Amino acid sequence: MLPVPKAKNLPKTKSSLSVGLCPCGSGRRFADCCGLYLSGGSQALGAPTPEALMRSRYSAYACGDDAYVLATWAPETRPSTLFEPGEARPKWMKLQVLGHSTAADGQSGEVHFRAVARTAHGALKMEEHSHFRRDEAGHWLYVSGEVLGT
Repeated sequence: MLPVPKAKNLPKTKSSLSVGLCPCGSGRRFADCCGLYLSGGSQALGAPTPEALMRSRYSAYACGDDAYVLATWAPETRPSTLFEPGEARPKWMKLQVLGHSTAADGQSGEVHFRAVARTAHGALKMEEHSHFRRDEAGHWLYVSGEVLGT
C-alpha cells in the first residue's frame, strides 16, 4: 500500500469543499463524508465498505487527489500515473450508485455506478461495474472495473 500523502499537496478545491456538500452525491458535508478518507483525512484509507471506497475515489478524482486514487488501487492492477503531464482532466459533475454488494466473507465486493463529467470535447458519461478486495491490513482496494455502455 502506498503511504497516505499529506493534505498540503491537494488542490484548493478540497479545502473549499470541507464546508460544502460532498461530490459523491451522498447529501452529506464533504468533511463528514469522503473527506474523512481522502489524503489528510482523519480516517485516511479507512473507507468501511466497497461503496464508501468507490464514492471516496470519485470524490478524489473530482478534487484532484490523485495520490488517494493510486493508494486505494490494488498494486496488481494500479497504473503508474493517472494522467499524462498536460493532459486535460474531466470535471466530474455527478455520481449515481446503481447497486453494490459485499461477499459473505467480507473480503470482496462490487459497485455498479454511473458518473457524468464535462470535458473539452463535451459531456462524458461513464457506467462501470467495479470490483474491490481487502488488503492484508483490512483496507478496501479497487481492483478492476468493466465499463458498460451508457
